[in-house]
Amino acid sequence: MRNCLLRKAAAAAALAVTAGTFAALPVSAADDFIFSDGFESGEGSWKGRGGASVTADQQTPYAGSGALFVSGRTDAWNGAEKDVSGICKAGEHYAFSACARYDGNASSVTFMLSLAYKDASGTVIYDHIAQAETMSGFYVQLYNDDYMLPSDASDPVLYVETKSGSTSFYLDEVICAKSGTQITGPAPKQFRLGDVDCSGSITAADLTLAKRYAGRTFPDKTMQRAADVDCSGTVDADDLQWMQQYLLGRETEYPEPVKPPVTPYAYDANLQYHRFDEDEYLKKADRSGQVIEEHYAGPKGQNMLYVYLPPGYDENQKYNIFYLMHGGNENEKTLFFQNDTMMQNIFDHMIQNGELDPLIVVTPTFNQSGAENFWSEYREKVVPFVEGKYSTYAESTDLAGLQASRMHRAYGGFSMGAVSTWAVLTHCLDITAYYMPLSGDHWGGTQTASDKARAIAKAVDDSGLEKNQYFIMCATGTKDIAYQNIGPQVEEMKKLDEFIYTSDLSQGNFYFLLAQGPDHWWGHVRHYVYDMLPYFFHEGQ
Repeated sequence: MRNCLLRKAAAAAALAVTAGTFAALPVSAADDFIFSDGFESGEGSWKGRGGASVTADQQTPYAGSGALFVSGRTDAWNGAEKDVSGICKAGEHYAFSACARYDGNASSVTFMLSLAYKDASGTVIYDHIAQAETMSGFYVQLYNDDYMLPSDASDPVLYVETKSGSTSFYLDEVICAKSGTQITGPAPKQFRLGDVDCSGSITAADLTLAKRYAGRTFPDKTMQRAADVDCSGTVDADDLQWMQQYLLGRETEYPEPVKPPVTPYAYDANLQYHRFDEDEYLKKADRSGQVIEEHYAGPKGQNMLYVYLPPGYDENQKYNIFYLMHGGNENEKTLFFQNDTMMQNIFDHMIQNGELDPLIVVTPTFNQSGAENFWSEYREKVVPFVEGKYSTYAESTDLAGLQASRMHRAYGGFSMGAVSTWAVLTHCLDITAYYMPLSGDHWGGTQTASDKARAIAKAVDDSGLEKNQYFIMCATGTKDIAYQNIGPQVEEMKKLDEFIYTSDLSQGNFYFLLAQGPDHWWGHVRHYVYDMLPYFFHEGQ
């Protein structure tokens, strides 16, 4: 019987597990299988998902003699799938496990074992059963011992995808069993500076590898990252010396990370409205990012948003993130799929021209929560979902992780999206530092311009933040219907100590870009985004 098999929870203490070594189990454990796909004799009932293709592989199995190789992926959701509609029943509980591996230059990849099904309304739901991160060349187990297929589910399809990226991968030992069944599998490999060969400890073999490839191209990025113990970006004599001293017992702590010098951003203290060249910026750029449709559990059922990833997106790099909200009678598609927006092309050209650092942009919708109340969905649903899947500065998506990464997160919106922006500001200052309300004022139950300004100032005071820890850049046009409301609010905010008025964000935290002429239309507002977004994410880094 193959390794990576099952045993009941009652026998858990009887099995000793070490990385990559698993005891054989009694044949009776197979009684708990519903299916077990080891790909010994081909692809079985598995097929490619999206643009991917699957082939049987005899060279890189986790156990036994076969695995499934998944290639030709063009997006993270592409992978391998199996129709389980005749196997798994709605309302029943199951244990699922799969083992996945990749070989490539990415320092790590997060795999996800997922399930697609139709709910009672016929809407396709995408649910994640389990996920785990691994390094190149090592299998990792995706495991959930108690997953319930919803009672209204139909046409379920089990599949394996990645959190981001489109690297090819191997799949082995895909098992469905009775709920509660313990399924052993390969534990995640832990990354450690100095452990170049990923053995789990720093040895002379690591120093030998580091010397061999120092100043050259390492076989993969994981090895290079591990050898760069001072995090300077290169493997040099300083790294080799530390490793040698560590092996001799003369060093016990890692060196202080070498931080690259930061050049202060060249702000204009009195930023003016500039229109980009629409003939150039609205056409497809030479290097384009991608816009990805995502589904998540909203407050009133399944909800949708779009994620823009910049050209050359690398899941091993950290990105700033900007949440940009649509206006009234619009939705999450507005920003990327209308002729008067096409924001992805603008972002592509700004990045290509060096006007904007690569970043992630998310376009959610307030249509389930309402503009004034979206802040709750934003902090409880949207941000954890997006930043749990894509590579941002959030080390985790719990409150502590989001608070620690707040200086790398921004929120903005147009019209009713601006109303939502002011609401997010008054409720989410602890997790978001930058705000861009466009052609819209603060509502929140306030009446006069002074009331609005003071309500925002109170939220700032209650947050306990310093004046260099929150930033507001708002804009509108002189012919915009919102000017009569946002203009007086801005003037009242200028009078308050909480707001230092300048577009030089190294010296202040509040600015109002007033464009002479433009009215209430995305065709104008996208130019405000072009002007102001490059000013974000330079402070407190």
